[in-house]
Amino acid sequence: MGLQAAYANLHTDQERDYFMQRYHDVISSFGGKTSYDADNRPLLVMRSNLWASGYDVDGTDQTSLGQFSGRVQQTYKHSVPRFFVPEHGTMFTLALVRFPPTATKEIQYLNAKGALTYTDIAGDPVLYGNLPPREISMKDVFRSGDSSKKFKIAEGQWYRYAPSYVSPAYHLLEGFPFIQEPPSGDLQERVLIRHHDYDQCFQSVQLLQWNSQVKFNVTVYRNLPTTRDSIMTS
Repeated sequence: MGLQAAYANLHTDQERDYFMQRYHDVISSFGGKTSYDADNRPLLVMRSNLWASGYDVDGTDQTSLGQFSGRVQQTYKHSVPRFFVPEHGTMFTLALVRFPPTATKEIQYLNAKGALTYTDIAGDPVLYGNLPPREISMKDVFRSGDSSKKFKIAEGQWYRYAPSYVSPAYHLLEGFPFIQEPPSGDLQERVLIRHHDYDQCFQSVQLLQWNSQVKFNVTVYRNLPTTRDSIMTS
């Protein structure tokens, strides 16, 4: 095998290991099953990323003043361009609501690190572009994090991302939309935002955390024979 072919294989393996580009691998990681046949892969027709802004509700008596209460009611329009469908099928519209993942115990990696090296602080693009991912622990990015829980980040990631800051005065207060605990040791729960982490932010979860009312306006152009042609066929 030539050098270029070996490099291509290595690059493919790295893509698969770090980003899970194969649809079968992605579905399997969440407990699902699918065929390796590419025809079973759903077609993403359109994706929209929209923001909803809430507002504070003013206190009405002495006990409620100073407490945080917010709500969101927003109208969105999700449009799909016209496209050709070669055969019958099913279209799904999926909605995913995500709250700002702000953690009270998150810290900046360089602040938690002891002795800083040239690689840590220089931002050298040559080094950051050629060094392998760095292994760190939960304790490096979360106060009271578990030092035995290891994971890898891209070199120089601390310059690409700045953690949110929450004043210590809010750390022990209930009802604010902040994640109070560091991520668990489970890989899936490190990557995904666990919805029950936000249950404490709601006065009631009988109707869960959100609901929606949807109206679809769809125009379909079909090339069908006339009624007479259908009756007189063959």
